[in-house]
Amino acid sequence: MTTPESREANKFKYWEAYAVRERREMILKTYEYVCPFKYPNVDVERSIIGGEPHGFELGVVPDGLLEERVYGTGHNDGRQNNAYADGIVITEDAPIIRVAVIGSACTPPGYVTLEGHPVDGWRNEDEVVEAMPVRMRVENLWGQHLRFDQALETSGDSAGRPLPDKIPERWKTFATGTRLTSREFPLAGMSSAIFETPPCTSVRVSAGSTNIGWKTDNCPDDHHYSIRMIRVTLDTGQDR
Repeated sequence: MTTPESREANKFKYWEAYAVRERREMILKTYEYVCPFKYPNVDVERSIIGGEPHGFELGVVPDGLLEERVYGTGHNDGRQNNAYADGIVITEDAPIIRVAVIGSACTPPGYVTLEGHPVDGWRNEDEVVEAMPVRMRVENLWGQHLRFDQALETSGDSAGRPLPDKIPERWKTFATGTRLTSREFPLAGMSSAIFETPPCTSVRVSAGSTNIGWKTDNCPDDHHYSIRMIRVTLDTGQDR
């Protein structure tokens, strides 16, 4: 039975085991990375070639092109796909302590995951490394971008909404306009996921969207997520 006396004794044991620490003021600096994420310290691991122009579409499982490279076969060989999901890897020269991801799902709700490599010496000596991986996930993210099948509508009044001039020509081959606007399509919009992380040297961001797969959907397996912007906050304090 726990008593006030035993709690007091345990408190003294705790204080004897560890040195008293001083709180530290963090000096923060935030960098912003935007699509197409072409930076010297960013590595994009992406199986989707092209994708819809709302950011960088990341896939949950690799497309057939990657399966062709890995296995020498297409989708329908019956083998399990052991390749990991697409991701964006950011490496910094100061500890990363916060990551904000802004984008939109193909089929909401979407999700964003983060994996990080902690800096050396972050864990205490009595902590088990394998029990504390930096792996985080934010789910139930609403906000959907215009999907490719929505841009294929070419009949009626909706065809009068032209596609932007910078839209790739491959889109204009199939579509003359967009079917919906945000006023007609309440799910249209963006979402964000914010991660507060242990100090990390690098992070890998992945994302996807729920595969609802209803029968009348034109693209029932459209489980991608487009990342438009990533903000990375660093702790630049010199007294770590």
